[in-house]
Amino acid sequence: MPAVLVTGAYEADWRDERSYDYTTGLTPREWAWEFLRRNPAFRRDVTTASQQANTWSHRPFLDVVASGGDLSRWGVLF
Repeated sequence: MPAVLVTGAYEADWRDERSYDYTTGLTPREWAWEFLRRNPAFRRDVTTASQQANTWSHRPFLDVVASGGDLSRWGVLF
């Protein structure tokens, strides 16, 4: 399956049906993510939360992120 990040997300070309081949094997949870990541309100909330987040890098192994927003209404718990 293609990358499914919210910002810089894989966006299938709706004019090419092969762009959606990856969806044939999606689980219900993965389908939920496909819809959620395209939701404009969710995308706004993620953008806001990421802009308010604090990140501490402990290279080369770990990035610690303290969320600046509450995404729990979307079921995102980190």
